[in-house]
Amino acid sequence: MNRRGGLLLKMGLPLGLVALLGVAFLTGIFSKAPQVQTTTRMMMGTLVTLSLWNLPPEQAERVALHVFAEIARVEDKLSSHRPNTEVSHINQVPRGTWIPVSTELGQLLRRGLAVTQYSNGAFAMSLEPLTALWGFSSDRVVSQPPPATALRDWLQAYPPTNAIELQETEQHTLQIRLQSTSVGLDLGSIGKGYAIDRAIAVLRQDGVTDAVLNAGGDLRILGSKGGEPWRIGIQHPRQHDQVVAVSLLQGDIALATSGDYERFFLYEGKRYHHIMDPTTANPAYAGLISVSVQAAESTLADSLATAIFVLGPEKGLALLAHFPGCEALLITEEGKPIRTPGFVGEWLDKPF
Repeated sequence: MNRRGGLLLKMGLPLGLVALLGVAFLTGIFSKAPQVQTTTRMMMGTLVTLSLWNLPPEQAERVALHVFAEIARVEDKLSSHRPNTEVSHINQVPRGTWIPVSTELGQLLRRGLAVTQYSNGAFAMSLEPLTALWGFSSDRVVSQPPPATALRDWLQAYPPTNAIELQETEQHTLQIRLQSTSVGLDLGSIGKGYAIDRAIAVLRQDGVTDAVLNAGGDLRILGSKGGEPWRIGIQHPRQHDQVVAVSLLQGDIALATSGDYERFFLYEGKRYHHIMDPTTANPAYAGLISVSVQAAESTLADSLATAIFVLGPEKGLALLAHFPGCEALLITEEGKPIRTPGFVGEWLDKPF
């Protein structure tokens, strides 16, 4: 997480995991293209780009204001590094204490905990102390791993199950409890997807039928581009200025990618990235360098992409079977694609 208030760890700079091909990206202003109005802002620690099809400029600007206001609202609730957010408040309460949680946050946690359960803990929203230990949750440049003793101490203290407990009260409200000081809420692998979904709901309320919202590579499609699919490129994990696959998408579909190239450093010849494996207290090394998931909603696609990356190909595909309608493209350390039958996209067979 970005300690200046950025919400999530998936830092998409440069533009990041997924590039929109054929759609202009401009910073803070609308493009002059007659049919695609595009605006970009820095939010959630990454570039967030809204592309609208064939709207009058005045309407497009008004819609964009609504969308970015909703993303800002979500960020103000879910960030663990802004002092007055709900998540920060939960992290400040003594461990073992039951704390009331809002319906919105509670429902999001329920969805995330379902992925945690099916993935046997590979997907975790409880790793804030670990990501802070590695330094990926700060603005400082990270150049070497933390001391092995510190990682061992965290691993010994981290509860193997039920790090986050969520329950309904007799009054039908929700409350949360964090087990120990080794546990802290970090919604970096689900919150950005949720913000995208909330923004899409705002677009629908404003009557928008054709759009793309891209937050540092996690994106969701609405409708089409003049009856034609939106053309989406998935970034090459080792050559940031190239794409390795292209998807032609239309209708209502989300795409999220997790990779070891999003935020990383090299130390003594080894790549250390920000996607943590809670069973080792180290970055996940399970044979994958990129995972892209297509799903009906960004919240689910975001969390599943992280879980599969941590689990590796065999266990990751087994996890996907619990979520009908979700498809994935996995890229191995050797640069080979593993694609589920329903994944929409053409592999470009780029060299690694």
